[in-house]
Amino acid sequence: MFLVTPFFAALLTLMFVLLSLNVYRIRFTHQAPLNDEINHLLKRAIDTRAHFLDYVPLTLFLMWLVENLDLSPARVFWVGSALVLSRVLHFAGMNFPKIGSSAVEIGELLSFAILVWLSVVLLSYYLAP
Repeated sequence: MFLVTPFFAALLTLMFVLLSLNVYRIRFTHQAPLNDEINHLLKRAIDTRAHFLDYVPLTLFLMWLVENLDLSPARVFWVGSALVLSRVLHFAGMNFPKIGSSAVEIGELLSFAILVWLSVVLLSYYLAP
């Protein structure tokens, strides 16, 4: 059986490492102390990484649960793809002002939609007669 979730876990882990390296790059470049509230670039980088941690672990866990119920691997693949897209949109909106806050909002809404969909799939599986 080919499992889809480990692929997205690896891909999203690499994205998290890049987000973390971005935080450290900004800290080093600007010689910003750990608690520097004035550096907005650093704050955005930290917020982007924090939002990633808010959504990705739980979503990957729910994906894994759905995948192990022998539900459609294609659906799990599309959910994983949507999760990657939501995080890319969020990153772009947070770190490139020309893209604007709408990318952040779309990324957040997509993340919520994925969590709700996965939860409904799991609940419907267990509550079905």
